[in-house]
Amino acid sequence: MRQGICRCLVALFAVAIASVSPAQQQQGTGPLRFEVAAIRPSNPQDVNSWSSTGPPGGAFRLVNMPLKQWVEMAFSVSDYGLKSPGWLEGARFNLDAKLPVAKSIDQESVSEMLRSLLIERFALKWHVERQDVSGYELIIGKKLLLKPSDVKDHPQKGGRSRGPALIGGRNMPISELAVALGEVLGRPVVDATHLSGGFDVNLRWRPDDAAGLADAQRRRMPDLENLPSLFTAVQEELGLRLQRGRVPFDIIVIDNIDRQPTEN
Repeated sequence: MRQGICRCLVALFAVAIASVSPAQQQQGTGPLRFEVAAIRPSNPQDVNSWSSTGPPGGAFRLVNMPLKQWVEMAFSVSDYGLKSPGWLEGARFNLDAKLPVAKSIDQESVSEMLRSLLIERFALKWHVERQDVSGYELIIGKKLLLKPSDVKDHPQKGGRSRGPALIGGRNMPISELAVALGEVLGRPVVDATHLSGGFDVNLRWRPDDAAGLADAQRRRMPDLENLPSLFTAVQEELGLRLQRGRVPFDIIVIDNIDRQPTEN
């Protein structure tokens, strides 16, 4: 249960790692920071982890969150995209922070503020390594079924649909679809289609894991029992194919992170 909650939280804070300059990485000079941030150890009796984000000038909270999840949210990486000390998973903290008043708050902004906070309070240092890891290539199948979108502009975040058995959206780049598939599979998915532009995607499947199936049933997703597996749905609905193999992937390697934050 806890692992599922954390995976969902990571997905909420998507941000492109390429947007972080080397100077920002090493010096924490990103333009966005929390106005105030109080960090305290979690209550050992707590069993659930959760987060909440308020409007500009409001509160941002992380409760009983492993420090490893802080790092994953700050860089928008899943477990397979992070190489870090093993003790991070057991180091749990609460964060009570105030968001900036004069800034619009989106997912990328929160990620940037978390990076700055980890650098300032936990002396975080890292570098990026390109490695060949076990994952999937997303390639074109026998016949491409995706149709180019007639939407010219990239839709706002509200134009995306995500669920335990659903990936949908208008004018979606294939690279974005690959990232979404990787989050479902728990392995990196690399776009090898060489397709450009955006496509209208409505991908539905029947989860093959008990937790995902139970979540989809709880949300009463229609016609769930008659849906194909994810791999079959990718082929039959999109005309694409997931091919297992070694794929190049950028890994965040933690060089230093202190076990305790500096004082509030």
